[in-house]
Amino acid sequence: MILEKCYIAGFGRLEDKSFTFGPGLNEILEDNGWGKTTFAVFIKAMFYGMEYAPRRSGLTEREHYRPWGTAAYGGSLDFTIGEKKYRIERHFGHSDKDDEFAIYDSQTNLPTDDFSANIGEEIFEVDRESFEKSIFVPQGSLETEITSRLNAKLGGLGAVQDDMNRFDAAVKAIDEARKVYTATSKINPGRIKVLSEEIKEQTDKSDQIVTLQKAYDAKSQMLMEKRAELRKLEFRKSQLADSLTSIARSEKSVGAYQAKLDSLNRQEETLKGLDDFFASGLPTDQEIDDWETRERELELDKNRRDLLREKIPDQDEQEFLKKLFADKTIEKSDIDDWKKKAADIKSIRMKGEHVQMSEDERAQLAGLKEFFKEGEPADEEMQKELADISRLNELSGQMKSLNDTYKRQKDAVRSSRQLTQIEEGMSGTVIIGLIAAVFLIAGFVFLGLAGEGMAAQIIGFSSFAAGIAFFVIFVTQIIHRSRKKKKDMASAEGEMIESEKDLWKLRDEYNALDDSVSSFIKKYPVETEDRQQAILEIHRKKDRFDSLSAEEKKYNEDTSGMMEDLSSLQLSLYTALDRYAKVFGVNLYEDANVDDLLTKIDEKYDEYQEFEKNEQDYQRMVAGINGKTRGLLAVLKAFPLKSDITDLAACIREIRANELLYTQTQAQVDELKKDLKSLHVEDIESNGKTLQDLQYEQKQLDEDISKQKQYIANDAKELESRSAELLECEEARENLKELNSKKADYDRRVKLLEDTKKYLSLAKENFLKVYMEPLRERLNFYLKSIYPDTDEAILTDDFELDMNLAVSVTGKSGGGKTRSIDYLSTGYQDLASFCSRAALIDVLFRREQPMIILDDPFVNFDAEKISDARQMMETLSQKYQVIYFTCHSSRSMK
Repeated sequence: MILEKCYIAGFGRLEDKSFTFGPGLNEILEDNGWGKTTFAVFIKAMFYGMEYAPRRSGLTEREHYRPWGTAAYGGSLDFTIGEKKYRIERHFGHSDKDDEFAIYDSQTNLPTDDFSANIGEEIFEVDRESFEKSIFVPQGSLETEITSRLNAKLGGLGAVQDDMNRFDAAVKAIDEARKVYTATSKINPGRIKVLSEEIKEQTDKSDQIVTLQKAYDAKSQMLMEKRAELRKLEFRKSQLADSLTSIARSEKSVGAYQAKLDSLNRQEETLKGLDDFFASGLPTDQEIDDWETRERELELDKNRRDLLREKIPDQDEQEFLKKLFADKTIEKSDIDDWKKKAADIKSIRMKGEHVQMSEDERAQLAGLKEFFKEGEPADEEMQKELADISRLNELSGQMKSLNDTYKRQKDAVRSSRQLTQIEEGMSGTVIIGLIAAVFLIAGFVFLGLAGEGMAAQIIGFSSFAAGIAFFVIFVTQIIHRSRKKKKDMASAEGEMIESEKDLWKLRDEYNALDDSVSSFIKKYPVETEDRQQAILEIHRKKDRFDSLSAEEKKYNEDTSGMMEDLSSLQLSLYTALDRYAKVFGVNLYEDANVDDLLTKIDEKYDEYQEFEKNEQDYQRMVAGINGKTRGLLAVLKAFPLKSDITDLAACIREIRANELLYTQTQAQVDELKKDLKSLHVEDIESNGKTLQDLQYEQKQLDEDISKQKQYIANDAKELESRSAELLECEEARENLKELNSKKADYDRRVKLLEDTKKYLSLAKENFLKVYMEPLRERLNFYLKSIYPDTDEAILTDDFELDMNLAVSVTGKSGGGKTRSIDYLSTGYQDLASFCSRAALIDVLFRREQPMIILDDPFVNFDAEKISDARQMMETLSQKYQVIYFTCHSSRSMK
């Protein structure tokens, strides 16, 4: 394509500017501040419009290039594609909704629908960003990079370019999804890290079970041993008391014998009572150990039961949940389906709100209907009035110019007449006449003195001849000047008369147009007295009226279909939710309530599922506890226990204590019987202790018993603490199965995301390889056009392009490594980037050759690089139309 010409009505500081383009290189050399960048952006805006920018701080491109004066914001651009010529007209408002676009066939001067307002994308097949990365080179941006639309066009996949556009979004979404699982941040850790830490914590607790169990068993055994030792001490104290009683009666050997006999009787009495206790049989230590193990397991189960009971909601909440879900008529998928319907309803409403007219727009439309109550002007009439007002401005300027010309001509004629009068009195002709008179008088004087000698005669004749000669010249000049003055005056007066005629002709045309325009303006209630502003205001109001009328019509058409869909979805959703809305006391016909209701249903459904699971686990646990309790009670009821039968641990301790007491008492009875058989009075007397010895021993026993009781109390407290730890660790072991299963699921998801990203990237790379070779070939071509193979200053074969169009150097130029061109000088970087741009343009636009717009891109080039750039520009301008802007003659490409 070829740009032909453009007219800038107003764009930045450029106003009322016209420019004609030619083929090949078009160089625009102007000073800084002239508006070169503005001119370049104007050309881009003609094809792509002004970039949409949401509210943000700083100056937007639309605000930046708004005209400084009162000129219309926009202009026109003529161009040729193939055999057809077109003219784009764009005018920009305060937002993209206010923009105006039109395209005409330049040969017929009629509007055409060959292109739409997206003409840039339709002609170049790339979006605005890709346009700026290819044929539009802003100042300081020679380097380029690949975009999704460039990918699509380079690969000939314009039909699926949306997929390419979504590739980066898909990869980003995958990364974000993966980050949810794999993030290692301390502030916002991923699920796997959180789960791994929880697994580690639970594993550490689970690993402590064996150690804690051993410690618990050891401490339990130690406690039993200390209790046995306490019983021994208490038994020894009892024996000592008996001994003290016996010695108190008599310290004689008979007394000692009698004491042993009494002790034997007491022990046998005790043994008899224990025989009654163990009437069903004396249990072994192994059996008692088994009962204690079963009791500890039972306590652990009770603790688990209590934890489950804490997770079960109170009775009111249970009834509420059962009221909602006990009939089991819904599944999780039903709730998801309701959420989708709610989202669809909201979407339809938002869409309806989006397409509907605002109150301000309705008010504007009503006002505009009142404004055009006398009738809306037709487009042709509006165009005629715009043309008339433009012609009036043009005639006004012409009349002013012609009037100034007429005044100057009139003043010139008057000045000429005055000058003629002055010249007649002071001109050179008068002087010549005076000289002629002087010479003639001198000649007559000297001839009158002829008698004085020959010299007087010679002087006289010479003076007379000179006087005659000057007189002839005097007469000739008078005749010539008279004719010339008459001719000049006639010419000046004729031009003045023609100017006056032209002026009256323009005035007549001006008055006729003025009457027509004034008559048109009077039809409408325009406040401004400036006719041009009035016409423009009517034009703007007409455009706004047409736009709002079209929106009103579109709104009426769109809302009918949306309301049917909305009613259908609401009926389906509200029918399904009605029973739940009644339970929660929610009004379904408020949007916020529907979302809140669905959230509550979802939460309560999860609570109900968890409640059912916990309830089942709780019932199983209660049944198991009851079974174990019945089993232990069946064993314990065989003994006449003093302890509360519900305190199983106390009952088992009582049985163990009595078993130990029975064993010890039986041993003592056997020993006493043996002693009594062999005991002689003499031995008792010789081996007996004094009363003082036994009292001292009793004191020591009391101290030992007190210490032993303190040890037992401490050990019992520590054993209770270890039991709680053991229970917590066993729960951790149970939780590990679920946590490991969940982590395996997370790992599978991460693996799936990583594989998806891997295969997406692989697919993209395989696609990109299709056009990389042509790009590298064209890069090499342009580099060699500047630097021949014999030039050792730069080795063109060492330059490479990657898939993002970044240039790098390898081989000798890279010092044996692949390096970014950032290692090169700024001049070489820009030159290599310029060559990569040219290569991209060659490969990108194979059918239609576009123009190339360069906004002073060679500011970093020295004289040598400028020479290289000229070679490049010469090569490019033979193939493309190049629009080159620069502010310094040293960077001229000519």
